[in-house]
Amino acid sequence: MKIGIDAFPLAGRIAGIGRYVLEISRALDTLLPDAEFFLYSPEPLAMELPSDRWHIRTGGSRFPSSYRWLKTAVRSMAISDEIDVFWATRTILPGRSKRFRTIATVHDLNYLIFPKSMPFITLWVHRLWFARDVHRADTVVTNSQGTADRLHDMLGVAAGAVARPGVKLPFGPQDPRQVAKRLSALGVEKPYFLAVGTLEPRKNLPELIDAFVSLKLANELPDHQLLIAGSRGWRGRRLHALLHEAKRHGVRWLGFVSDEDLAALYSNSQAFVFPSLYEGFGMPAAEARACGALVIASDLPELHEAVGGEALFIEPKAIALRKALRQAAEQPVCLSKPGTVPNWAEAAKVMADQFRKLA
Repeated sequence: MKIGIDAFPLAGRIAGIGRYVLEISRALDTLLPDAEFFLYSPEPLAMELPSDRWHIRTGGSRFPSSYRWLKTAVRSMAISDEIDVFWATRTILPGRSKRFRTIATVHDLNYLIFPKSMPFITLWVHRLWFARDVHRADTVVTNSQGTADRLHDMLGVAAGAVARPGVKLPFGPQDPRQVAKRLSALGVEKPYFLAVGTLEPRKNLPELIDAFVSLKLANELPDHQLLIAGSRGWRGRRLHALLHEAKRHGVRWLGFVSDEDLAALYSNSQAFVFPSLYEGFGMPAAEARACGALVIASDLPELHEAVGGEALFIEPKAIALRKALRQAAEQPVCLSKPGTVPNWAEAAKVMADQFRKLA
């Protein structure tokens, strides 16, 4: 069996979809010992190949976007490599060909539900190709049952399977001594609430900041900080101004942090707060539960899946967030009770089964 993979998410800093593709690919190497894998990317990949059965194929221009490259150059390379099945890791398929079959992974329906969360070119690519490609794919795999349900309701496409993201080390029970060292190196002192996410509208961080600052001004959380970890996003000018203003009230943006530091931050937080307006799954919530954190999350079906139902679910509005923050502040921090969350082996087995069926 020859499997082609859209590996562009593995170029540069690996996060989000890249993490999903990387962890499933590593497990597939064991689950499909007779398969060959071809990784297609217009840029060098930031990963170590699992074995000598993995081949990197680069070439072609990604101008004006990597999706255009996917539609043109990848089709030709996949035909040349005589692949049997192509895994569209970002949903969008290569150009049409009868030479290979296709699996499209759907991570979310942002372009329909929350288009303001997407860069301009990505949004228009999805408006142009997303619906037609999920209808054209030989099978569709979603990252949550919630996404599968929305896909069926909104586009009339039935998912063939669900492969939920997993959690692996360093996310899990933490050594308190190592946690203390990492927090000290970050200049973080307890007590604090933690939020994680790219600085963009869908994460709903202004509502959380407003709730937290109002409690600080009322002297209801005199000693707490609100820490926000995540990379810069888009349409974030208002949010950056808000972060600057809120610094004097104990709000601190940490920027990008390593997985090891993030695990320490999760585990010693008063609560992990995830007030997103929409998520396709919610990997940070699953990571936080694996580390034993109390999770405050928006009441979305996808987030219920991510944390196994173990969270304080709320409407993502300031009034509900204030109530939840007050409630969490009264509970002790616990490092020893990780939640039950999905693992990558389960997701990889789902994908391996789909590849076998199509090949």
